[in-house]
Amino acid sequence: MKNIILTIAMFLLSACGGGGGDSDGNTNISGINPDRGDTIMVINQRYVVSKGDQIFKDSDLAKVKVIHSDGNTRSTVELIEGSATLRNN
Repeated sequence: MKNIILTIAMFLLSACGGGGGDSDGNTNISGINPDRGDTIMVINQRYVVSKGDQIFKDSDLAKVKVIHSDGNTRSTVELIEGSATLRNN
């Protein structure tokens, strides 16, 4: 279960890094594809995640709360602020 939290934290931190924007100045999040099942997260809505799921920050202000109980194979995440996309594995 620590792996889920670490994976989510790692993706949130890596999304903070400097980098690419497109010609309009918008953040370029490569690989986000709603047709493939990626979910644009909604503030205050909870999502069940499993090992291998990824969260991509769509804004610098994105904050995600992770709720996990030891012994469970899944965790719950909730977008608190900003915008983010969830990709289920």
